[in-house]
Amino acid sequence: MMTDPNTHPGVVEAQRARSELYDTLGQLRDRLDYAQRIDDSIARAKRRVAAERRENPVGFAIGAVAVAAVAGVTAWGVTRLIVRAFR
Repeated sequence: MMTDPNTHPGVVEAQRARSELYDTLGQLRDRLDYAQRIDDSIARAKRRVAAERRENPVGFAIGAVAVAAVAGVTAWGVTRLIVRAFR
């Protein structure tokens, strides 16, 4: 009578250890892959912005105008300071 080599306790333990190792390596890869984490964060932000735009277009437009105004005033102020520094 032949026994299945895959049921030997040592083989079963090695398979379990290999599986745990692969799970751990996958978790480490996910935690240490900063480029992918940044890409995922950007994708989530894009989805949130798109959802907000769909659900509240007027509020989205007001927010976009406000952000553009703040960016414009900031750029103007920085430019003004730079020009004064070179006079």
